[in-house]
Formats: sequence, C-alpha cells, structure tokens
Amino acid sequence: MPPALATDAVEREERGNLGIRKTGLRANWRILAVTLYLGISLFEYGFDKGALAGFQAMPGFLMEFGYQNPKTGKWAIEGTPQRIISSFMILGAFVGALLTGTIGARLCRRYSLMLSSLILIGALLIMTLTTSFGALYFSRFLCGVANGMLLNFTLVYLQESAPPHYRGLVFGLVTSWITIGTTIGMIINNETVKIMNRSAYQIPLYVCFPAPVILILTLPFLHESPRWLINHNRPEEALKSLRWLREGAYDEVALQQEFEEMRVIAAREAETSQDWSLILELFRGTNLRRTIICVGVGTANAGVGAMFILGFGSYFFSIANVGEPFKWTIISNCVGLAGLMLTWAFVTRVGRRNIILAGCLICTFCMIAMAALYTAPSLTHDQAGIGLVVVTSIYLFGFNFGLEPYVYLVAGEMPAQNLRAYTMGLASATSFAFAWLSSFTTPYFINPTELNWGPKFGYIWFVAGLIVSAFVYFMLPEVRGRTLEEIDEMFRNKVPTKDFPSYVCTEVEEARERATMNVLAFEKLGAEHKPVGAHVEDVKA
Repeated sequence: MPPALATDAVEREERGNLGIRKTGLRANWRILAVTLYLGISLFEYGFDKGALAGFQAMPGFLMEFGYQNPKTGKWAIEGTPQRIISSFMILGAFVGALLTGTIGARLCRRYSLMLSSLILIGALLIMTLTTSFGALYFSRFLCGVANGMLLNFTLVYLQESAPPHYRGLVFGLVTSWITIGTTIGMIINNETVKIMNRSAYQIPLYVCFPAPVILILTLPFLHESPRWLINHNRPEEALKSLRWLREGAYDEVALQQEFEEMRVIAAREAETSQDWSLILELFRGTNLRRTIICVGVGTANAGVGAMFILGFGSYFFSIANVGEPFKWTIISNCVGLAGLMLTWAFVTRVGRRNIILAGCLICTFCMIAMAALYTAPSLTHDQAGIGLVVVTSIYLFGFNFGLEPYVYLVAGEMPAQNLRAYTMGLASATSFAFAWLSSFTTPYFINPTELNWGPKFGYIWFVAGLIVSAFVYFMLPEVRGRTLEEIDEMFRNKVPTKDFPSYVCTEVEEARERATMNVLAFEKLGAEHKPVGAHVEDVKA
C-alpha cells in the first residue's frame, strides 16, 4: 500500500481486505457532481409545488379559470376545479411512478429520463397556451406523469450508482432541488401575482422549460447505472461505468470487490426476468417484507399531512388573514430549506431511521399545535395567524430535515436489485395516491364554501402522523453504511430489524475475498491470465 494513502490524515479511509475506499468529499467529487446535475430533474417537481400550487391564489389565473365575487369584487375559484387542478398532477405522478418498473426494464435510466423530459415539455406547452378547462386538466395529468417518472428514475439511478457511505448525503443533495424549485416558484409567483392577465401564471411556466431541455441535450453523455448494465448482461460496460464513478476514491481491489458483489446478486436474480413474474415477486417470500417497508415509509410524506401544507400553503394563508400570503409562504419555505441543509451533517452519523422518526414526530406535533391555535378561545384571529406562520415554518423544517430526502432513499435501498425500480415505483405511486386523496379532499375541509375547518383540519393529521411514526419505529431497519448487496443478504436471511446494524454479511465478505484474490492473481501472473472482471478496456457506455 502506498505510504501516501496509509498516512493521509485529510480523508478518512475504510479498508476492506486490501481495498481502500476513501470517503472524503474531494475523492468522491464525481458522484457528488452527478448528484447535483441530476437534481435538475427534480427542480420542476419542486417548482410545481411552489408556483403552480399558488396559481389558485393568483388573480391573473383566476380571471381565466375562476370567478369574481359580486359582493367583495375579489377573485376566487370553485371547489371542483380547485380539487381537479391540484389532484390531477398527483394522479399523473401516481401513473408515472407505476410505469417506472416496466419502462426501466426496457430503457436504461438515461433514456427513461429523456422520455420523461419530453412528456414534461409537452405538458408545459399545453398548460401555457390553453384557456380550456379540459386541456388544463389534461396538461396537469401529463405533468404529473412526467414528474413521477423523473423523480423515480433519478433516485433509482443514484441508488444504483452512489457508494454506500454517500447514499444518504446524495439523497439529501438531490432532493434539495425540490425545495429550491419550490422556493424559486414562490418567489416568482410573488412577483407576478400583481399582473392582472394571463402573463401572471405564464411567466412561471416559462421558467419550467430549461430544466427538461438541458436534460435531453446532456443525458447522452452521462455514464449509465452500473447495476442496470450488469443486470442486462453488459458487465464490461458496467465495470467501465463503475470505474469512472469511483475513480479517485477506490483502488483496484475495492473496485473489483464492489463489482463482484454486484455480479453475485445479478447472477442470483437472473432467473426472474419477465415483467409479470417480477411484479408477483414483490409479494413473495422475504420480498414481501421489503415491499411493506418501502410502501409504508413511502406514505410518510402524505401521512404527516404534507399536501395540506405544501399544496395549499398560499391559499391557506390567504383565507387565514395572515397578511401577504406569498411572502409568508416564501419565508416558511426558506426555514424548511435550512432544515434540509442541516440534515446533510447528520445523515452519515445518525442514520436515516432516527432522522425519519424525528421528522415524523416534528410534523405530527406541529399539526396538533396548528389545530389548537385555532381552537383556543383566548387567542385573537391575528394572534392565531402569527402562530400559524410559526408552526408552519417549524413543520417545513422538520419535513425537510427528516422526511423529504429519506423516504425515497429507504424505498430504493430496501428492494432486491432486479425489483428496485418496481418497488420504488410502487412505493412512490402509493405515496402519490395518498397525496392525491389529500389534495382532492382538503378543499372540502378548508374551503369557506364547504366545511370551513381551516387549520383545525390538523387534528386529523395528528392522528395519521402518530400511526406513521409507530410504523417507522417498529418496522424500519437501519442500513447506514451498508452496500445494497449487504442489505439484500440481510433481508434474504430474515435478520430482525433491531439486528441490522450489527449483522455480519458472510456472502458479501466471500465475494470481496474472491475479488481480492483475482486482482492479486492478475498482478502476479500478468494480463494473459487475467481473471474475469479484473480489468477491461474502455467500452463506450
């Protein structure tokens, strides 16, 4: 081992057999750069939550798709269009998430992202040009399909490409684009809300176009997911892709160890190759436990009432009379962004289970606090309004700190390799289904023309949040620092939830030992006796 590596005090190193795995940021700059780049695909999903969700409180939009109150002269929107506009995007995302497994079995991750981007561009064009309710609803549905696919294929790619010690940070970074998109959408809305014509909502829509265009033009140059390649019988390209991703962080022994782990799992799963067979595998044997965990945790976002806060924030503040609703929404969302950034420092040390549980509890108790503010007889309406802003800000802090990045991380870590896209798609689809139900029914509870509960709707979400928190506590294992192959072995061996952190994975250790011996044999015997997978020439990915 070179002395420079053995004495490097700047970067922490993990040694497996003779393999060296650097965990410093500088050594792993490639996966971090890929993460930030792919985050572009999540920008529009966040922008949709920040900008398009605010259209229902924008006079320029309501002049086209709403009505003017003859008594007050203010513009408003009826309950049915409000429900459809908000819920059709989520309904489309549900469909897009379900399509992830089937599309991903045929198209590589890059081409799947390009297809999603094309669908998004078509949806945005319709939404920008139409004045018809039918076309608006259809464009919202298409937008949801595109966002569901973009979200899932981006996260699956990163699951399959990130080193184990960086998966948590990678997901924290990539999902920050959702919050950034939400914040930018709110800021643009705050500036265009004063425009009293269609440009008020068209300008925010124009901002959505660059992200999918950039992806379509640049994705062909990205290396494909190594695990997707090896599962599709392209091992040389898989090793080339893995070598590029780990360059500077892994030595040859560590690289071959990880590659050998992938090959072992791919060989085991090769017998199951048909779509319907794979779908049934989700609910068989040890895979059923994985599916339950992924779907259960996947519903956490909706289960703690996220769509109640995120989908109706501006409208909710406006009917609660808290002053300038768009500005308060921006401020509270920035607090949430601070929570997301803070979690980057914790996830590699604390683990995702404790962070998710903390996020669930913060959101849950914020809901009952919000409801109590509007129930307490001693508080004036103005005081309750100020409290609403404070509690909403704390809620968004907890949501971004403990839920936004990590429910998707868990949904991608737990499944078997050949079921990852299917399981993650199912988990996301279930989450979107609950979010759709929330978006569709929330106007009935908070709209002044219907039940008019307002913030008191939080009592229902408090109970739902307690259920989600209990599920996370009893069912979710901690897999911080584990490779996807180690996680697979622990589930196949039916390791109890509490024993995951301490379990020793013998199959993975054997694969690493074989890879180490192959590399050493290659170095001693020369290229003419090269073991399979020890080294390959560059093959175009």
